[in-house]
Amino acid sequence: RIVPSMKDGQPNGFKLFGVRPDSVYTMIGLASGDTIHAINGYPITTPDKALEVYTSLRTASHITVSFSRNGATKTNDYTIR
Repeated sequence: RIVPSMKDGQPNGFKLFGVRPDSVYTMIGLASGDTIHAINGYPITTPDKALEVYTSLRTASHITVSFSRNGATKTNDYTIR
């Protein structure tokens, strides 16, 4: 489950909940409680922004996901084949 995340009254990404051990999220290194803030440098603070980013990634061969876990900011890079 993915829900909008707020910080100081402002949207700051999307939080993941209920990530299953055998899910694609787990396979790419994401976990329940992670908050995704940006993909390929584009902030995903609202559903509209997330849809824009999704549309731009349809032909991407490389994806960078910026997220936070337990207060620490992390970045994962993926190559799509």
